[in-house]
Amino acid sequence: MPNARYLFHVLCTVGLTWGMAGCHHSGNPSSSDPAQDEFVQALLTAHDKKDLDAEEKLVVWDGVTETSRNHFIGELKSGLNVKITAKVENMPAVPPGFSDRYNIPPEKFLVVVYDDPRGPITVKFPIARKDGRYYFALRKE
Repeated sequence: MPNARYLFHVLCTVGLTWGMAGCHHSGNPSSSDPAQDEFVQALLTAHDKKDLDAEEKLVVWDGVTETSRNHFIGELKSGLNVKITAKVENMPAVPPGFSDRYNIPPEKFLVVVYDDPRGPITVKFPIARKDGRYYFALRKE
């Protein structure tokens, strides 16, 4: 049986390694879906770098009106100077026709918590898989 000191060392090493490997912003550092993890990490990296162009590349713009596009870009811009956390949640049952309103049928929610000076602000963004990757799904109108 290993001694307590050895066990403590192993637990500390595993804990430190896991903490460094997971994104410091993410509520779910890894899931069983690599595409989902890649999407969350890409958003957090772009956000940390205040790289609006990189954030915009995480959106499928097909079938989106100019008004909807400008509104979403405004959403992205408004949060660039605030720290965020992000995690993916399963989407609950939605009413009939819900998915038809989006340019790609939403599958999950990306839950982003903005660490605003006035207090935390939580926003749920619908996301969907297209061509093996996750993207923000936007309303068509």
